[in-house]
Amino acid sequence: MKTRRDFLQRGLQASLLLGMAPYARSAEPRMRRTALVGCGWWGMNILQEAMASGRCKVVGLCDVYERPLQASLDEVEQQTGQRPGIYRDYQDMLESEKPEIVIVATPDHWHALPSIAAMKMGAHVFVEKPTSPTIGESQAMLKV
Repeated sequence: MKTRRDFLQRGLQASLLLGMAPYARSAEPRMRRTALVGCGWWGMNILQEAMASGRCKVVGLCDVYERPLQASLDEVEQQTGQRPGIYRDYQDMLESEKPEIVIVATPDHWHALPSIAAMKMGAHVFVEKPTSPTIGESQAMLKV
């Protein structure tokens, strides 16, 4: 038979456990494989915000121009201590790195093709506005 003392003791234990819940360490957030297509000023701003979240691992950088590509690589290395792959062709990057998230920060007329290719590979895509210069390209992006 339970005594009053047992009841109070168990109640105190339960309240202590519930009170400690906010201090319990939760599981580490899963790092998402993230890639950037278009390493100019705006693309790096978006990528820096993603890195600041602490939930992305930059696996690939892609740009057709050497200067922004190298500047982005240096910035990612400085902030994370890791060296992502660098690419001139987004298709090569998608195939090699298999990112989960792709940030498309290219000029407007180059938004559709990298976005569609990334979505077909199963990646989530962050694309700047406008999604494309034509309604047809935007509709093609929606169909993927």
